[in-house]
Amino acid sequence: MSKAGLVLKEATREDSQKLGEFFTSIPILGEIAIKIQREQHFFSFYQRLGLPYKSYIIKDGDEVVGTASFVFRHLNFQTRTLKLAQACDLRISSNRKVIMSWLKFFHPILEQLRETEHCDGFITSINQTETQAMNAFIRPKLKRAHQPQYSLSRSYNLASIHGFYPLLNPPNKNILVRAYQTSDKKKLIEYIQANCKRTDFAPKELIEDVAKYIDTSLIYSWNQFLIAFDSNNNIVGCAHPISSSLLQDYLPQDYSPQSHNLRQFLKVAQFLGFGRRLTRPFSRSQKQEALSFRLLHFLLSSHPEVFNALIHMCYKTSSQNEFLMYAYETTDYKRRPPKGSIYSEIPYGLYSIETHDREFLPELSLLNTTPAWLDFIWF
Repeated sequence: MSKAGLVLKEATREDSQKLGEFFTSIPILGEIAIKIQREQHFFSFYQRLGLPYKSYIIKDGDEVVGTASFVFRHLNFQTRTLKLAQACDLRISSNRKVIMSWLKFFHPILEQLRETEHCDGFITSINQTETQAMNAFIRPKLKRAHQPQYSLSRSYNLASIHGFYPLLNPPNKNILVRAYQTSDKKKLIEYIQANCKRTDFAPKELIEDVAKYIDTSLIYSWNQFLIAFDSNNNIVGCAHPISSSLLQDYLPQDYSPQSHNLRQFLKVAQFLGFGRRLTRPFSRSQKQEALSFRLLHFLLSSHPEVFNALIHMCYKTSSQNEFLMYAYETTDYKRRPPKGSIYSEIPYGLYSIETHDREFLPELSLLNTTPAWLDFIWF
């Protein structure tokens, strides 16, 4: 399949090195311009997630000039289970010919995946501070024939916790947060199962068997859980921190003026002992240094006080150069960054994608008020 001298093909292991080099060379632009670097084997990222995937590349001769991937997931909704293909890792060179060709390639790819992978629909997550992506896909100036449609399904924020102001909103002493013990397993499984059943977008495998889902995972481990207990020894919350470097390295290239101000403030906060500084960008140091943070998955709580205690413990047990990151829906007030925390937020949108001649799935409508399970939605 070729357009204007360019060739689209499914990526294989033989393409891994060139694909990885191209992928890292294109930064994600937003509040922080970031390059993402993976191991020499580009596809190890998807294998660690434990999800089936397909990656595509656009080649101009021997040169990779564009790439996009899809991961396939069976996700549970209140009425039924859907097989969705999540579009991710889109990188296109700045060449106009390549950009226009990708718009022509994308529609046939969706139709092909619908037929060969039996997908019910498609989703993608977009950083809403990425002006170029928003203008290209969500609000294009020109609507071209056969261009896929995008519809907002959920709005969420990616929150980062960098420290806590002294003496403001300390954890409730009646809530105990400690590391997982073997004796907690049964109650923890029941707690997770009860919570995820009340959400949309939860993995089918998690709904069916929590223990098997965690036991077979390459990134989850029981002994990494932190669990919150009330005064009656009932589980009222949990979290599973994951080191960012386990999946890929995030290399900051430059900070926006607002993010730069935060970085300068955090230098002072670290000196005074109540915050942690951000990694210097490449534009300042001329060295590629990765951000260090913990992703918080299985972040569940029954009350804002419990949430505050969990966030404090996750921060306390992380390394001295790490901050915390988690996703929460903008309507979920219980999961907003705790009062007294030093935090920043980036707005994201979870979008449903459809070909021009199809209706959007009702389960992916913004009108749905069922909370969304956001683990794995962003990365």
